[in-house]
Amino acid sequence: MTDEWQDIPENDGITLGPEEVLAKEIAKSKALKVERLQLKDQVEQLTAQNRALSDENEALKKHRQAHAGVREDSPEEADIPPSNASRRKSLFLPNRWAFILLAFNLAAIAILLFFLLLKPTT
Repeated sequence: MTDEWQDIPENDGITLGPEEVLAKEIAKSKALKVERLQLKDQVEQLTAQNRALSDENEALKKHRQAHAGVREDSPEEADIPPSNASRRKSLFLPNRWAFILLAFNLAAIAILLFFLLLKPTT
């Protein structure tokens, strides 16, 4: 009532002889060896990919740290996110333009009022 009774080596109702059982076991053993070698190759390939990815990750970390070191040299830009860094340099420009446009519009209104008042009434 053990495993040897459950795994009866029969093929189409015919009991196999010792040579056939041995040949079948050899074929199973060869298939398992081939599968084991394939798995071993896959493990080696995945290990190589893992090493390559970890090396690339380290290189990217060093690259990021090198660029972070450049930003730390200028303390006034360190607080500003990179997307707003270019805006910081040109913040005074819109305010200046607003005053220039305001002055121009006031001058235009003054000139128009001046000519309107000087117009002879007929």
